Amino acid sequence: MIKSEYTHEVFRKDIHCPQGLLENKNYAELENFFNVLWQSRSHKLPQLWENEWFDQPKQMFKDIFLNHGITALKHINEWHLAFPESFFPYIVRVRYWAFWAAEYRGQEWSSNVTDEMWDCAREAQKQLYASAMQAFAFSAETWTIALHLLNSAVHLDEPEWFAEWMLKRRYPSNLVHKIKPSAQAMAQKSGLNQDLKIDLPQDVPQLLQKYLNLKEEIDLPHADAAFWLKIFIEESGFGLLAVRDYCWYLLPRWGHDHQAIIDFAQSDWCQHFSEIEKSELNYIVWFDTLDTSFDKDQTLEIKKYIQKAQAILKRPLTERNRAVIYLKLAYFYYLLDENDPRILSCYQNAADYPVFDEYELDRAIYFWRHNAQDSDFLGRIALSNRKRLASAAVLYGFLCQHGWSSVEKNPLVAQSWYEQAKLLEAPKAYPEGRYCCFFRVANNFDDDHGYIFIIDLLHQGADLGFVYCCFSAGYIHSLAEHALYDVNQELYYAKKAADQGHYIAMYNMGIHYLNLSMDENQSQPKEYLKKSLGYFEQSRLGLEKSQQDHRYINSDLLNDLIDIYVTRLFNFSYYPEIAEQMIAVLKTKAHKRHIAAMCAIARLHFDLKNRPHYYDYAEAVKWCQAAYLQDPEHDLVKEVLYEIMGNTKRSIKKYNQTIANIAASDIPGRQDVLI
Repeated sequence: MIKSEYTHEVFRKDIHCPQGLLENKNYAELENFFNVLWQSRSHKLPQLWENEWFDQPKQMFKDIFLNHGITALKHINEWHLAFPESFFPYIVRVRYWAFWAAEYRGQEWSSNVTDEMWDCAREAQKQLYASAMQAFAFSAETWTIALHLLNSAVHLDEPEWFAEWMLKRRYPSNLVHKIKPSAQAMAQKSGLNQDLKIDLPQDVPQLLQKYLNLKEEIDLPHADAAFWLKIFIEESGFGLLAVRDYCWYLLPRWGHDHQAIIDFAQSDWCQHFSEIEKSELNYIVWFDTLDTSFDKDQTLEIKKYIQKAQAILKRPLTERNRAVIYLKLAYFYYLLDENDPRILSCYQNAADYPVFDEYELDRAIYFWRHNAQDSDFLGRIALSNRKRLASAAVLYGFLCQHGWSSVEKNPLVAQSWYEQAKLLEAPKAYPEGRYCCFFRVANNFDDDHGYIFIIDLLHQGADLGFVYCCFSAGYIHSLAEHALYDVNQELYYAKKAADQGHYIAMYNMGIHYLNLSMDENQSQPKEYLKKSLGYFEQSRLGLEKSQQDHRYINSDLLNDLIDIYVTRLFNFSYYPEIAEQMIAVLKTKAHKRHIAAMCAIARLHFDLKNRPHYYDYAEAVKWCQAAYLQDPEHDLVKEVLYEIMGNTKRSIKKYNQTIANIAASDIPGRQDVLI
């Protein structure tokens, strides 16, 4: 039985990663934590100490760095003032800017990184390098920050001014932040702004001076990163963690090859490592040979990779790395047969290690549901990954709620883990927020028993601000034939989703208020029409922008919106101050040869009886003729033409005379003559 535990119970027992110290200004406790961790270097294995030195603070600070960046920066400065002799605040300040440089850069291929992301990443890098030089100048014991400079030098290249400052002692003349207006909102998350000082020391720190000759002598790929690697190795006397990071940058995806890693592992840089330690570097090559995707019909290739994975499992590996290979093996079995019983053995071997990502967790849930509901492996996976992976935190809470996969049933525990998931993955507006941690769990269970099992999960996710949960809960409560049907709940969650930018929810809210305005007992429809158009316009503008940015495309919904504008223009046009916005949209569409929009505008200007304030016969004829020129056989065009032209000699003559007085160039949507 896997015990169900509240988050505060888990983190209270986890003395390695005490939470809330920086948030709550517990600077003395922070000093004690880092001092104990620093001193433990003398009696711990070097590899273990390096991992703990970087992993534990990362877990401690991720939430405040990501969600309360400006506060974090302020508290780091206060910590420094409270303990001016300590080098730990210097290190944490460097970690802060390294975190944001990486966060802005993201994990996407460089071609998918927006200009604003690049700009903010490079501005954060200025602070990273300046803070690192301050740290080196204060104390040589800050050498561990070389790892952050190593990674930044690869992902962003070094700042142009840095080599001039370090090698030629030329202080940058205009070292300031330059943030474009389009990037300011993004920059503010970390505290970046035009006035933030970049405090670079005047002189090169003593720690670096003994390595300056090395800077121009290094003949290795990513020479700038290799410089920081050398410093890390020399100052630590070990440096496997930094070497491992560097070797990842020698993979083919970075323009190199596996042989480069093998050669580097045998070079003088790595001679102080044991063969077992070098196997960590060889593992990078072994893993990369398996790190590929297949179509399910590539059976022969998949079987070859299964043999490769089985061979790697016979080599010297850490238990954690062995678990990763088992996950790869499970993936290959899954491609051949989603229900292959060998997958169960793979998950049982990997379940106790924090190595799962979102996709692997998704496949594990699928296999458990369809083949192994009597197994405890899913509960073990949730247990081992709940502190680092948002989806695993949601899954652990969900399993606690229902008592599945050998997890002790305690629904009260679930809420605390859903809140922990929010700390690990902040809610995002639509469309980025549609594939959130709650989606990745709920989507795997939503066909069981008609949503009964997941509705509480969705409610709690919605209350935490996850737009997917808001929309899905609203959808479920809208199903008239379902036991969970509830109009009030439907409206409540649909509005929450709309307020977070969900395009379909905004469309649905627009329909809701439009229907209210058309109720025959409604004596004051104006406010409902105003709200309706407000939601429609938010949905339309968001859809068009997302389509331009290639983030989300839903042409059918856009077309439906314009169809509503066409068919309901009559209702809105009773209130010109509301209708003008709708008319402007229809005219924009009409100028792009949208026939229904042309016809709607023509009818509006011809309706003397009901809409005299819009009546303009010449305008009606102009737009009717524009539609006719697009497609004279279109049923709607024929209908509108009959209404406006009429069938008497007098009305037809009037129509033709009006056309004759309109210049051809003034007819909207005309196509140029092809010669």
